[in-house]
Amino acid sequence: MENKPQIFEDDSIDLIALLKTVWLSRKWILQCTLGAILLGVIIALVSKEQFTATSVFVPQSSAPKSSSLSGLASLAGISIGSPAAGGEISPLLYPEIMSSIPLKRKILSLEVPTEKGLRSYGDYLKDSEKNVLGLVKKYTIGLPGLVLSLFKSTQAIPLEDRYQDLRVFEEEQGLFDTLDSQMELSVNEQEGFISLSFTTDDPTLSALLTQHAQYLLQQQVIEFKIKNAKEFLGYTQQQFDEKQTAYYALLETVAKARDENKNINSQSYLSQFAKKEQELVIAQNVYNELALQLEQAKLQVAKDTPIFSTLKPVTIPTERSAPKRGLMVVIWAFLGVVLSTGFVLVKEPVKEILVSIKA
Repeated sequence: MENKPQIFEDDSIDLIALLKTVWLSRKWILQCTLGAILLGVIIALVSKEQFTATSVFVPQSSAPKSSSLSGLASLAGISIGSPAAGGEISPLLYPEIMSSIPLKRKILSLEVPTEKGLRSYGDYLKDSEKNVLGLVKKYTIGLPGLVLSLFKSTQAIPLEDRYQDLRVFEEEQGLFDTLDSQMELSVNEQEGFISLSFTTDDPTLSALLTQHAQYLLQQQVIEFKIKNAKEFLGYTQQQFDEKQTAYYALLETVAKARDENKNINSQSYLSQFAKKEQELVIAQNVYNELALQLEQAKLQVAKDTPIFSTLKPVTIPTERSAPKRGLMVVIWAFLGVVLSTGFVLVKEPVKEILVSIKA
């Protein structure tokens, strides 16, 4: 029995053949690359300039410092817990606050200077989306979403809607998405500082939005932190006002009774008058105690109010942050080389596969 020679198929890639194919098509690859570079230059020149305003600040925590005993215990591998500061908001939650719907609505309601005078930023964005570039984007990149919206059932919203604040309409959601793309909040856990920035096509507008967003964020944190202290202060103030009114009225009543009945020696009257004076003493003690508690409540509100130290205040940017025109041209040139070379390499194998399929 004859031994048939074994035939091994060579699955290795012939690099010389590939390089030869690329070399023979070098003119076409060069033309495609030049075309891509030209397209990149046009896109870089047409793209709007973007300016980024940034603010860096540090929240001062009111959490109690660990004692020396807990520090020594930690060296021995023993954890001694310390009481946590009540009502503290971790800086890691600040991005969640910035992404909340009420805060975004407040940012959109900010009045900004425009060519038509002071207008809300939401109206400014609506006008910006109606320009030529906005229409081109709507009917090119946003065309699939536009087609899908035609098949969505639109439910009529009553004019007086008690849940209007809880609803987010399609137009408003588009404004929120624009805010998300313009606004950036980053938390540096290691160093403990927070960076907030806004990017728009107007440097002054970027600075105003950054300043306003920082103010809203800090106010939200402050309101949460001093909520309990403010509620206690309001309750104490109410009780103090009531007791003060009652004390002043009783004081006036006792003073009049003392002036009008100086010469009366009736024991029954003197007994009633002594009761009135005793009530006055009790009312005075209650009034003084509430006055003390009121002052303590005011001090507690001031103590619980967080302090934000600004490391880098907001300034109007003088240099654009985008577009990186040189980088854009380089990227388009790279894409031109890669895509044209890839087309040259896969053109012949694809033809052979199609021919074999048809055969």
